[in-house]
Amino acid sequence: MKLKALTIGLALSFPLLASAQSDTSVTLYGVIDTAIEYVSGVASPDRSPGAAPGSYVKHSSTHFTNLTSSWPSYWGLRGTEKISDNLSAVFTLESGFNPGTGTSQQGGRLFGRQSYVGLTGDWGQVAFGRQYNMLMRGSLQADFLGPSAYGLSAIDSYIPNARMDNSITYLGNFSGIKLGLAYARGRDTVTSPPVVGGPAGSNCGVDYANQTGCSAYGAMLGYDASNWGVAAVYDVITGRGDRGPAGLAPAGNFYDLAQGEKDRRIMANGYFKVTPDLKFSLIYLNRKTDARQGIISGGNQGTNTGSGSLGDRSDLWSINAAYNVTPAVTLDGSVNYIKFNNAVNTSSAWYYVARARYNLSKRTSVYASAAYIKNKGDSALSAAGGTAGAGFGVEPGKGQTAVMAGLRHNF
Repeated sequence: MKLKALTIGLALSFPLLASAQSDTSVTLYGVIDTAIEYVSGVASPDRSPGAAPGSYVKHSSTHFTNLTSSWPSYWGLRGTEKISDNLSAVFTLESGFNPGTGTSQQGGRLFGRQSYVGLTGDWGQVAFGRQYNMLMRGSLQADFLGPSAYGLSAIDSYIPNARMDNSITYLGNFSGIKLGLAYARGRDTVTSPPVVGGPAGSNCGVDYANQTGCSAYGAMLGYDASNWGVAAVYDVITGRGDRGPAGLAPAGNFYDLAQGEKDRRIMANGYFKVTPDLKFSLIYLNRKTDARQGIISGGNQGTNTGSGSLGDRSDLWSINAAYNVTPAVTLDGSVNYIKFNNAVNTSSAWYYVARARYNLSKRTSVYASAAYIKNKGDSALSAAGGTAGAGFGVEPGKGQTAVMAGLRHNF
């Protein structure tokens, strides 16, 4: 909704908005999405007396999940002010939340999804604040499932959490050619507990005595035509701090990467529309990390076993398809494969996803999703990417099935 005439409550909460003029627009928008999920093959270490080392207790679970089959729930304010014919000021404040509990997401941040101000014109956009990096922006067109519970987040949890604190970005689009650059110093200021796999926070903020630690940088180049497009992305995050003799961060602190260590991803993707209602895409992602596996929080690679046996490199392929059966019904899904290179044992995983959506109205829809993962070797990736981040596990080398049904409303 366009807030041309602001309510007294919003004017008091956001004084800047109270002075909105005819050349200024502010939009309130968001998504509320909740789902019920069933996951089989959940495994946790057997700590009962006399249990054999490496043994697991298995069970299933039915529960509400805050990471659903679409974009997670959020609300936001987006505004623009025209300064001249080729210059406008823009801002975005976007807050993620758990509709089941009303709590903030992204490590408890108020505006954890996005919080930036910038200038835009025919030459592009420059923005400052907490923003998405180029890995996320470069995959928007090809990643049909997006940041859903059964998307690529199940294989690499860094992908849907690819945001940067204290960042500056440039985005440009020139006759279909899209360019992007990003740099952050103090990429993640939220402290994570001393456990593996906390992508919402890594305690890697600005270090005033270290100019290179805890930075992030990346670049994106792509092209979009009327019925096809391609993109390439280079993304790097760096760490800080020294590890102890066991490879752990100092007591009382959690670092996903140590001083001088990098986690680098290179992505290439493309999509093609066969008809306006049928499209396919292919995504390739190569990852190289200097961190000891089981310590790094920027993805599930190696974080389930904590043994370091999955090596420091991986290759991920994803084939996606989407078909609009009718204006109200959409079917889509993906077939994904990841191979862990330099692993002690041959390790990989196949991941299959299917989703059906039905639009009850322009803003409200219902959906059902199903996912199955088959791990090999020491791979222990979960089919339920969102729930796995909350502590779900799967036995190395075993499979897991997850299904969910949910309701989504846009505003």
